[in-house]
Amino acid sequence: MIMDPGGRRQRPESNLRPHLSRFTTGRMPPCSKPLSNTRPSLRPGTDVKEKCQREAAYLYKLEQAFKNQLSDIKAQILQPLVKAEAADLKARAHLKEHLSVLETTLDVLCDRAEDHCSHLNENLRSSTHGELYLVKDAQHLKEVYITYFTTFTNYVVLSGFEHIAKQTSDYWKRNKNTLKRYYKDSSSISMSLHRILHQPVRLQVQKYIDILRKLSWGLEKNPEVKPIAEALVTFIDLDKWIQQSLDMATSTKTLWSSLGSKLTDLLFLPGRRLWEDSNNLPATCGDSRLLLFEDSLVVVQGSEAKSYRLNVVWIERLVDTSSERNRLKIIVPEEEFIYNMQDSKSLTVWLWKLKQAIRQCLGDKLDYPLWGAGSTETTCTVPARRFATYTFVSHPRFTYATYEGDWHVGKPQGSGIMKWPDGRNYAGQYEGGQEHGFGVHVAPGTPESFDCYKCHWKMGKMCGYGICEYGNGTVYKGYFQDKQRHGFGILKNSGLKNLPFIYVGHWENDKKSGYGVMDDPDRGERYIGSWLDDCRHGDGIVITQSGLCYEGTFHNNKMMGPGTIMSEDDSAYEGEFTEDLVLTGKGKLTFSSGYVIEGQFSNKWGSGLKTSGMFSKPPSDTNPVITSKLQLGSRLMPVRDRWHGIFDQFWEFIKSGLDESSLESFLGFYSENVKERRKNVEYRVPAAKVDSLSPNTSLRFNPCDGANDANSGAVTQNQGYLAETQWMKQYLKKAFESTSHPLGTLLGKLVQVFQYTYCGICMYKRLLTIAQQEVVSHAIQLFELASHFLPASLEKEYYSDVGNISDELNAYTVIIPVILPRFYPDLFMLYMLYHEADDSSYWRGILHLENLSDTKLLELLQVQKILWPLQDMHLTNNQRISIVKDVCFTSAILCFQKISTTADPQLKLETLMKTYREIEGTVSRVLNREYNLPMDDLLPLLVYVVSRAKIQHLGAELHLIRDMMDPTTVGGMNDFLLTALDSCYQHIQREEIRPSSLPK
Repeated sequence: MIMDPGGRRQRPESNLRPHLSRFTTGRMPPCSKPLSNTRPSLRPGTDVKEKCQREAAYLYKLEQAFKNQLSDIKAQILQPLVKAEAADLKARAHLKEHLSVLETTLDVLCDRAEDHCSHLNENLRSSTHGELYLVKDAQHLKEVYITYFTTFTNYVVLSGFEHIAKQTSDYWKRNKNTLKRYYKDSSSISMSLHRILHQPVRLQVQKYIDILRKLSWGLEKNPEVKPIAEALVTFIDLDKWIQQSLDMATSTKTLWSSLGSKLTDLLFLPGRRLWEDSNNLPATCGDSRLLLFEDSLVVVQGSEAKSYRLNVVWIERLVDTSSERNRLKIIVPEEEFIYNMQDSKSLTVWLWKLKQAIRQCLGDKLDYPLWGAGSTETTCTVPARRFATYTFVSHPRFTYATYEGDWHVGKPQGSGIMKWPDGRNYAGQYEGGQEHGFGVHVAPGTPESFDCYKCHWKMGKMCGYGICEYGNGTVYKGYFQDKQRHGFGILKNSGLKNLPFIYVGHWENDKKSGYGVMDDPDRGERYIGSWLDDCRHGDGIVITQSGLCYEGTFHNNKMMGPGTIMSEDDSAYEGEFTEDLVLTGKGKLTFSSGYVIEGQFSNKWGSGLKTSGMFSKPPSDTNPVITSKLQLGSRLMPVRDRWHGIFDQFWEFIKSGLDESSLESFLGFYSENVKERRKNVEYRVPAAKVDSLSPNTSLRFNPCDGANDANSGAVTQNQGYLAETQWMKQYLKKAFESTSHPLGTLLGKLVQVFQYTYCGICMYKRLLTIAQQEVVSHAIQLFELASHFLPASLEKEYYSDVGNISDELNAYTVIIPVILPRFYPDLFMLYMLYHEADDSSYWRGILHLENLSDTKLLELLQVQKILWPLQDMHLTNNQRISIVKDVCFTSAILCFQKISTTADPQLKLETLMKTYREIEGTVSRVLNREYNLPMDDLLPLLVYVVSRAKIQHLGAELHLIRDMMDPTTVGGMNDFLLTALDSCYQHIQREEIRPSSLPK
């Protein structure tokens, strides 16, 4: 490809030889301004066509002479040189090739001159300025001259003419007259050849300029002359380009001859041109020499040289008013150089040339900008941010690594790829020359595997959230600090190459430390508790798949001190034992029947215990110790501190101002679809937009329709507070349900951790208490976080006037109803396991009571007959007792059955309250007056409704409500009704209501 002075890439002439492009490097001069008129204008009536024909006749003679001259030079000078060089310069074959290319480009000039002569001869009388080839084909003609002079200057830089003069001296002795025909001065043979092969060609360009000037003089106001002016500018630029190319070729040749062979071999390229040399324009920095080429900057020190491509060179003028020194700072990867200039003019010239050279390199547009009138150091701007490729040499971490990507002032910044010779590579974000932001690092592991780190980085170190896939099949998802696993994380191995396991918990300095859960399917056990340096250390619980569990204090994976063992048959041992469950000292063994053995124990649990101690039976007048109700976890660290690593990252995200740029680093664990979140989610809705929230936008919605909606229908002034409160609950509900909102994704991770801890084959009823505590603790912490995501108009409802959280709004009333459905399946299963025996006894009672008719059941429960809804039983005149079942108190029964259709404890309480009101309403209808049921009347009627509603797992439901209800309501009506329901539950389990004790 050939580059023209305008910067466009063009194809070479079709008749050039194929190998021409190997030795031609196009250079383009800058665009010049049209010359102003320097001669008197012609009369307005001058005939443009006549003038063109007159100049065409002159041009015809000019082209003929030029063609003849080129033919003579080719035949008498160039062709003999090519032949002579082929014989004499065997050691410099590349000079022959370059001379052959020069001959080819001269052929092209001859051919074009011959074409011009033929064209002018045929159209001499009819030529117009539009048909004149100097105007019509100015750009193509310029390309031919650029190609020739590029080839010519390449040969000059190679010192080709000096070698010809030396190697062919005998030839020139025999052909001195040939040279004298062209130049009669006493110049050397090499200088004569130099002139012969370029001066006629350049002179022809200058003659073209004279002809175009003559055509344009006096006609500048005529629109028909515009193409002539454009062609004139093209050839003026071409002439300037030729002169500068010749000058640069001469200075570059001088440089190669002055450098030693080692440096020349290192730096030499035929097409490389010297722009400036600190030996010519002084610039000092120790004993170094600065060379500026069109494609690179070279720092020479002795016989060594460091070369930097210009796309990784930055320059700064250093201002030092105190010393008034002129200094230039050159910044390259890994180094900086400060050069002292002789004066301000030298500094200005260096700055200008460096900027122009860097501009060309970055734009891939080679030209020769001229230093002259109107040229200053500010005529071009060089971007500080660039894309470039560089191989580091002495960087502490990147030695011999190749970086391809964005740069800023000598350092990688932005996106890029770093590749090391040993197979490592990193693709991602950089800042200040270090990995910073998200990036993927791949490192060789075993001979056939790689470790892949998809992490966030901070100043060259993994910091923040990341996912690491190791070559052995292990995957870590969690947080890093200073290249080490630190904070909350999940390490999992599927068992494809190693034994399967999963650890969910905290890390410090790449080791398991803090609270965590280890699930080891191979050993068939799960550990829940404290860790230190990859060892179980501190209080913890071990649960086995066989149903056996134990709790105690660990030290470097070994049990130390007393602990508790609980078996599947509800036997419990409290005392000292090892991690292998070998009983080693004093202890207490309690059986499910209440029998107790206290004394010294030995042997392994389950292998026949050896003991010497005291055996005791439970007192007959008191209840035995209920070992089935014992719970584990009393020794574990406080519930709020267990999963602090999850919440700490979230608080850091809030402290950052909810900055999206830090979202992935802080909350990457919760970000399953970060791009979608960035597109669609606004985390905190401005107050001005609250009224326009749409149900189709994340976190933008209208309150839902329904009878329980405080905003449905017209809202009176007295209802305003309730409406705003309900609106806020709906807003937070939407946030927690959204998988693209930080609160929603945080909740998702808490649910996942809850499942890892309490679900699966090691689900155990003795973990109910700590599981329930964690859900409540999560709700309290989420309630603290929620205020940071509320619209401004709702914050006033969140806090009271004194700055405290409003009494009506707390974690139990706002958060638990929203988050409990996510935990409910697994949490309720623990409640079912815990209350399995009681619920089984309760259900047997329900099945027995199902055999009774309504009236018999009411009679059994000793309900006053005045409260019986007889009209609902459809009695006939001959019937005293109905045999129809499930007819009376139907509305209360249907209402109570809804208690198991929701996970919200508040809604369950509301269902219980509605059931009470339905019972009271039915009694009032029977008595035909308002009637407030006393406890003596309420309990038997409630037992009747509960027995007919047939709610399975009522004990689990009842205790879940009590554990999750708002503590501020204890002692109120809700607490009263729960107590009544609990009495009914206990009553149904009693033996006295069995059929054997029923009345005949």
